[in-house]
Parts: sequence; structure tokens; C-alpha cells
Amino acid sequence: MRRPILLLIIMAIAYSQSEIMSPDIIKGVLFPLLFCAALLILLIWLIRRSHSNRRGDGGSDDSGGGVYSDEKSNGRDLGDSGGDE
Repeated sequence: MRRPILLLIIMAIAYSQSEIMSPDIIKGVLFPLLFCAALLILLIWLIRRSHSNRRGDGGSDDSGGGVYSDEKSNGRDLGDSGGDE
């Protein structure tokens, strides 16, 4: 989830700093190109994520799934409340 947030921050900064009609190479060329590159990466990320969910991966990149599977396989006894004897 950090990747799209970081891309959106980069896009916002690049958009706010860009001036297409400026003769300055950084504000006139570099920031608009950075905005377009971040937008392209975000679109590719969204397309790959939607295709992986359709194939039945079921969110394999979700970090919560690993914690759940570890708890399920560690064989803990749910009947024991751990109280004083």
C-alpha cells in the first residue's frame, strides 16, 4: 500500500512544481516528465494488481494473510484460557 501513496505524493509535487511554458529545463521539462512517469507506473501497478486478483491469487501480496496462516498452523490450544490453576 505504500507504493501508490508514494506515487501520488510524487505526482502531486511534480504537478505543483511544473510550468510547461517555462524556459527553465527543470520546471518546463523535468517535472512534467516526472508526473507522466509516476502516472504511468501507477496505472501499470493498478492493472497488474487487478489481473492478479482475477487469476485467483486472492491478494497473495497481503501481509495479513501470512499472520493468519501462522496462527492457524502453530497448533495452539484454544480451549485453555491460561488462567490460574
